[in-house]
Amino acid sequence: MALLGGCAALRGGQSVDGAVLGIETLPGVASANVSQITTLSGFKRIWTTTVAITLEPDYRIDDAEAALDWAMHTAWSVNDNEPNLGISVGFLDSSGNTADWDWQTAASALGYDSPSVGALMTATGTLSFGPSVLGDTLGPWPGDVPELADGVIVAD
Repeated sequence: MALLGGCAALRGGQSVDGAVLGIETLPGVASANVSQITTLSGFKRIWTTTVAITLEPDYRIDDAEAALDWAMHTAWSVNDNEPNLGISVGFLDSSGNTADWDWQTAASALGYDSPSVGALMTATGTLSFGPSVLGDTLGPWPGDVPELADGVIVAD
């Protein structure tokens, strides 16, 4: 069951620090890395937002579609700088390896799929999504802060 983008705890977004604090209070989450990286392209500054979540030992993603949708909306809700280049999201297990979750099916089901998404899965376990996915699928920036539905991150 997917998280609906309209279900939100906080309207108007959140800071990078606020996102980290919110994620790290969730059951089953060991730590969160939320960051914004900027580069200069000619005279234009471009931004990428990354949300990487490390799970506690003996926890797993049980609902890949809801997990991906929530992580995407969480990244889109970071209101420090608009991620005009893209966003990256991912889940790691307690050993720091890519968590075992069905991200390919989830990305396709949510309309986040593109020919390059699979090729962009990095060694750090994050998926990268470009500008074509963001505004059309996630709505106006910054998005509202989403709530994680029960049953998305569960104990084994």
